[in-house]
Amino acid sequence: MRAIWTAGIIWLGMMAGAHAQAVQPGLYDGRSIEGWTYSAERSSVAGLPTWVLTQASGDRVPVNCNIGTSPMSGSLSQWQEYFATVTPQSFMQELRSAGTDATAGYLTEVVTLNDRLALRNLLAANASGQKLEFMIVTISGADTLTTLTCTAFEGQLLPLMTEFYRFADQMRLDSAPAR
Repeated sequence: MRAIWTAGIIWLGMMAGAHAQAVQPGLYDGRSIEGWTYSAERSSVAGLPTWVLTQASGDRVPVNCNIGTSPMSGSLSQWQEYFATVTPQSFMQELRSAGTDATAGYLTEVVTLNDRLALRNLLAANASGQKLEFMIVTISGADTLTTLTCTAFEGQLLPLMTEFYRFADQMRLDSAPAR
């Protein structure tokens, strides 16, 4: 089971979504996230629904968060068992095996998000010739795996954590929680 879930999580993090939009009935609603604006342009490039951080002045800063969903069944105890085995090193290795140039794993922690068990990973990777840092939150569900990925340039992850937490906390999940 772990191999299937790991493959699903890695695949979801890299897949291109055909229906990028701010709300997907029955899955999520990201229309009212304070300080974040849905970007059709960035969604088209990323292949996933993508939001950009909007500063008080209205200027967009070079960071974004996106959401991905994938059908995947799991009970709460199965999610707990899987999440308990993940470490920063094992998550980086999984990403590397899937072709991502992960360079550092900072933190892996089990959290509760939207009243659901979730796994938060903070890490660094090289992508498109740039050094980037990520917060990747894998959120359990009864029949849907949801992943929130927030990206910043190297050295900007910690200064942006409050904004990334706000994005994750305010994204409304409508899929069924794991039981």
